[in-house]
Amino acid sequence: MYTIVFIDTKKSGSSREAIKAAVRLGYFTVLLTENSNYMMQRKEFSDVSQMIYLEKMSEDNIRTEYKRLLHQGRIIKAIISFVDPYVSLAAQLMNELCNSDISVEAFKKMEDKILTRNTLQNNATTPKYDVFLPNDELGNFINKGHSYPQIVKSPVSGGSKDVYLVQNKFEMKKKIEKISKLYPNQDILIEEYLDGPQYIVEVLVHKGNLNIVAIVKQDITKIKKFIVTGYEIQLNPEESLYRSLFDAVESIIKDLGVVNAACHLEIRHVHGNWKLIEINPRISGGAMNRMIEEAFGINLVEETIKAYLDQEPNLERKHENYIYTHYLTINSFGKLLKVTGKNIATNLPGVIEVYIKPRKGAIMIPPVSMGQRYAYVIASGETQEEAKKNAVNATSHIKFYLEPL
Repeated sequence: MYTIVFIDTKKSGSSREAIKAAVRLGYFTVLLTENSNYMMQRKEFSDVSQMIYLEKMSEDNIRTEYKRLLHQGRIIKAIISFVDPYVSLAAQLMNELCNSDISVEAFKKMEDKILTRNTLQNNATTPKYDVFLPNDELGNFINKGHSYPQIVKSPVSGGSKDVYLVQNKFEMKKKIEKISKLYPNQDILIEEYLDGPQYIVEVLVHKGNLNIVAIVKQDITKIKKFIVTGYEIQLNPEESLYRSLFDAVESIIKDLGVVNAACHLEIRHVHGNWKLIEINPRISGGAMNRMIEEAFGINLVEETIKAYLDQEPNLERKHENYIYTHYLTINSFGKLLKVTGKNIATNLPGVIEVYIKPRKGAIMIPPVSMGQRYAYVIASGETQEEAKKNAVNATSHIKFYLEPL
C-alpha cells in the first residue's frame, strides 16, 4: 500500500489534520514521534496506521526507520513534516528518497530567521536589523546606536518563544544575556520594532505559480510577550491593499527561490508599506487549516500533500464565509482541576468548534509563548464583526479552575 511518513505531529491542529487528509487520499500513514505519551495514547490516533517511537528524531534514525518500512513492504511516496524544526529535513529526505522537487534550500532559509534576513536584505519588506555574534563584546554592541524600541529574538524561535520587546540599552543587554545563557553558541537577531496591523498570509507555490490561499488579520495581545489571541479571515480585501500585498509576497518568494513549497508569512502594514516579520516553511499551526476550510472549502494541508506528490492542487474556493477564531489565555498559575462552559459555548450562535487543550492535572501558566494558549473557539457570522462577536462571546463562557501551586 502506498505510504506517507509523517515526522512528528501535534495532537490537534494543522499537523494532525494533515495525517487525516492523507488517510482520505488513500494512503497508509506512518508517524515517527519522540513523544512517549503518544504511544500510551495510541487509541486516540486512529488516523495513524503505524506509530513508531524514536528516542531522538535524528536524520540517521529516520533513515533507519525508512529502511525498515521498505523491508515491511511499504511503498513510501512521501516524507512530510508540518512541525518545526523538521520541515526542511523531511523535504530533503523526500527529495532524495521519493524523487520529489520541494524547495528545500528555501525551507532552510525560512527556518533560520537570520538567514532569512540576510537572504532578503535588499528586499523592500526587510526591516532594519542587526546580529549579535557569540564572540561580540556586548558593551560595544549595545552602544552601536540602535534606536528603540527593538525586538531581540533567537533566530530559531517559534510561537513567540525567546522573542522580547526592549525599550532601552539596559533591557537589550538583559535579554541578550538571557538568550546567550540559554543558547551559548547561537547568534541573536535584533530588529526594529514595527507598529501596524499584522497579517498571516498562507501561500502554496506549485511549479513556480504563487497562490495566496488565505489572508488572516491577527489580533495581538501584549502580556509578557506578544500573543496572538484572534484570527480574522479576510474574505475580499480591498483591491489596492491586496495588490500591494501580492507584490510584496511575490518579491519575497522570488528572492528566497521558492518553486514548490507551502509556507506562511507574518507581515505588517507599516506606514503604507509591507514589512516581513517572519516566514515559516509550513501552514500555520493550531486552528488555521480548519479556519481556511470553513471560510473557503479548501483543506490546505490536503492540497499541500497533493502538491508535494506532484499532483495539481485544487485551490478554488467552494464558498465564502466570515470566520473568526478567538484564543483563551489565563493570568494565573496552577494545576487544572476542571474546565466548565464547553457545552454552553458549543451551542451558542455561529460557533463551529470549541477546543480545550489541557487535561485535568495539567500545570497552567500565563502565556510566555503561543503554547500557553489553552482554548479556542472558531465561529462564523453574517459579517466579520458578527463572527468575532460570536467567537469572543463563546470563549467568555469557558472557565478554568486551578489549584494554586
